[in-house]
Formats: sequence, C-alpha cells, structure tokens
Amino acid sequence: MVEDTVFAHLRAMPGNEWVRQIHTCKVSDPLQHPWGRSYRLVEWTMKHTPESSRRVVPAESTPFEIAQAVVSHIPGRRFCQHGDE
Repeated sequence: MVEDTVFAHLRAMPGNEWVRQIHTCKVSDPLQHPWGRSYRLVEWTMKHTPESSRRVVPAESTPFEIAQAVVSHIPGRRFCQHGDE
C-alpha cells in the first residue's frame, strides 16, 4: 500500500525526530476536480494529540515525494476530532 511505503520513507529520513511521533498516515486514491490536475489527500496524526494534519499532493507523486511533503509541512489550520460530539 502507498501508506506503508510513505511510512518507510518517513522513518528513514535523517534529522526529523518529530517524524517518529507520527501515529497514522493515510493517502487517498487520486481525486479529480472538474477542473485542473488530479490530486491525493494526505492526512496524518501524531501520537498523544487528537489533531490531524492534511496536505494535498499531485496524484502522480511518488511515495518518497509524499513523505517529503509531510516533512516539509508547515502547520496551519488544525482540525480536532472530538469523540463525544
């Protein structure tokens, strides 16, 4: 699966200790807008936090390129998942 390969690349990247805190990583199947390029949605969570981070990458991105996008992510809007709502 793409997620497994992305996780392997993330674990192998040197100098990114926070990457070891990634708990889950999901990569969507390619999605197509009615306009523009197709893309994949990448979503990951960190251990001990309920928030998820998301990033959009081009559909043709390799697992290594997806891992690089996760590492280079700059946090912006955060989404909290509350279990009691």
